[in-house]
Amino acid sequence: MRKKEDIHRINEDLAARFRKMEAELLSAPTIAGLFEALVEGIEREFGVPFVWLTFVDRPGADALTNAAVASDILKSRFSVVSAELLEKIIPDGRQPVLSNQNLQLFYRLMPSSQKYFVRSIAVVPFALEGRMIGAWNNGDADANRYSPDMDTALLAALADRISLRLTELAAEKNAASAAEKSAEQPGGFHG
Repeated sequence: MRKKEDIHRINEDLAARFRKMEAELLSAPTIAGLFEALVEGIEREFGVPFVWLTFVDRPGADALTNAAVASDILKSRFSVVSAELLEKIIPDGRQPVLSNQNLQLFYRLMPSSQKYFVRSIAVVPFALEGRMIGAWNNGDADANRYSPDMDTALLAALADRISLRLTELAAEKNAASAAEKSAEQPGGFHG
């Protein structure tokens, strides 16, 4: 009976940490703030040693890469890859993928300026306006941290929240840009 209680307690603790992360992410005021909260929160709440972002090289990703480049926290912790590569790793584009074997393909997701010692990985896709635009990656030197047989429901739920917030923030940014452009008149800006 004790083991069942321990498992329940551990699961409750994990769920509480995911709820805390969700609250932080949903209150992020900018795209950079969203991803900064994600990377730092995953490290802090779950003790993940290597956390980075991967964006798909496609229209719409510019706002993400621009936000990452402008952030001191993110600028060396993201990569841009082809849609084909990410689709090969995440075939359905929705469910997180966990692996601790044959990681060569996963290494291509790492930022060029960082090479992490990873023996297990979680690749968690997120979307912009319903279309996969990237993934957040958790890596660990412990080969048993992530394995394909583990439940990914909490990771997937958090990724859904990230996708929703990202879509909201991108829409706000687009609306602000449109308002700024409409304020322009021939001959320059008017103050």
